Amino acid sequence: MWILYASIYGILIGFFTVLRKKATEKSNVLFVLAFSSTIGFLLIGWSAGEAFLLNWQGILSILGKSCAVTLSWIFELYALKNYYISSLQPISAIKIIISFVASLLIFGEQFIWWKLIGVAIIFVSLILLNLYDRRLIKNGHAYIKNFAGVNSILKSSNKYEFQSLKGQGVVKLSLVGNNIQKNINKKRIKAIIFFVLACLCSETSAILDKLIIDQVSTSQMQFWFMFFVSVIIWVAFFVLCIKEKRMLVCKADWKNWAMYIFPVILIVADRLLFTALSQPDVLVSGVAIIKQLSTVVSVIFGGILYKEPKLQYKLIYLAFILVGIVIVVI
Repeated sequence: MWILYASIYGILIGFFTVLRKKATEKSNVLFVLAFSSTIGFLLIGWSAGEAFLLNWQGILSILGKSCAVTLSWIFELYALKNYYISSLQPISAIKIIISFVASLLIFGEQFIWWKLIGVAIIFVSLILLNLYDRRLIKNGHAYIKNFAGVNSILKSSNKYEFQSLKGQGVVKLSLVGNNIQKNINKKRIKAIIFFVLACLCSETSAILDKLIIDQVSTSQMQFWFMFFVSVIIWVAFFVLCIKEKRMLVCKADWKNWAMYIFPVILIVADRLLFTALSQPDVLVSGVAIIKQLSTVVSVIFGGILYKEPKLQYKLIYLAFILVGIVIVVI
């Protein structure tokens, strides 16, 4: 059953990722995360009685996991606000490599040499995807939709051609000047770094999941996780407001429909994941592989939703990444 639970989790998280990106397009990232986490906490609040039976060691363990997830979400959303989701999401395949190593060193799973071939395919595919993105920018095929700081990119060069595609909210740049190319490339590199950090934090949380779930119930895990995440992000948000000397929320933010939907998806998905990890025959590396279904869903759904360029070619690189994933899981 753990395979089924992990599969549904991966599909749901794919939609969760895209909707969360949608929610932060015009709203502050920390506010969206804090508010949505509070919704999630209220949805799981019914399990408070069972949650308070947990000992302090278990609570502290979940606190550590919550800190890792919070950092992962913040890094990921700042990355997705600055670059294509169809280019960044395949990078999450590095989680497979981390999980593969962890399954050997921490959980004592059997080593099989051909899995290294799968790891190599994943690495090569990611490198080729990165080179393809660089070539798109160099050749002037840069489409930017609702990217943070797009105006500063335009103002940074004296030479550019600018065309607004009406009704689509898309900006098309013909990269006449080197400055535009350099600025977009800098944003791409920064986004990749943030996304890699998000992957590292996320996989740290995933390893902790398996270590913790053997000591706590699914309800206890979800209750304390959502509680700690809500508190941490609200504190970070108000600290930022104090620093900016203004409240970073406007009336339009409360009408952000995506902000109300994706926390519900997260609660359902996490329940399935924790249930899968609690199964006695579960393979940590297997769960990590199946979770990559989220990458497929987010790349296709997000790429179509945001009308990202050359999506069909990026899917080719994604296919090779999936081949590597399959080899690792066999």
